[in-house]
Amino acid sequence: MTEDEIDAYYERKQEQYLQKYYSIQARRAIREDRRHMLWWVCVMTLTVMVCTIFLKLNFQVQQQVVSLARLQKQIVKLQMDNADAAKRIDDSMNLREVQEKATALGMVYPKEGNIIYYTVTADDYMYQSSDIPEY
Repeated sequence: MTEDEIDAYYERKQEQYLQKYYSIQARRAIREDRRHMLWWVCVMTLTVMVCTIFLKLNFQVQQQVVSLARLQKQIVKLQMDNADAAKRIDDSMNLREVQEKATALGMVYPKEGNIIYYTVTADDYMYQSSDIPEY
C-alpha cells in the first residue's frame, strides 16, 4: 500500500467516524426534543386542567349567588305576606266591642268640626307614613 492509499483509507475512516458522531448527536437532539415536547405537553395539560377547575368553581359561585338572590327575594315576599296577615288580624277586631269599651272609658262621638275625611284606596289596609294634621 502506498502512502496515498493509506491516507485515503484513514480519511474514509475519519468520514465514517464523523458520520457516526453526527448521527449519534442527531439522535441525542431528537431525544432531548422529545423530552422537552413531553414536558411542554404536561405543563399545558396541567394549565388546561387548572383553568377548567377555576371556571367550574366560578360557575358554581355564580349559581350560588343567583340562588341566594332568589332566596332573599322569597324572604322579603314572605315577610311582606306575614306583615299583611298580621295587619289583617289586627284590623279584624270587633268594632262593636271597641265602641263599647270606648264609651265605657268616656269617649264621645266627634262633632261636626272635628271630622277630617280621607279617601282610602281599595286595599283592605293602609300604612300611616306621616302624622295626621291637626285643624
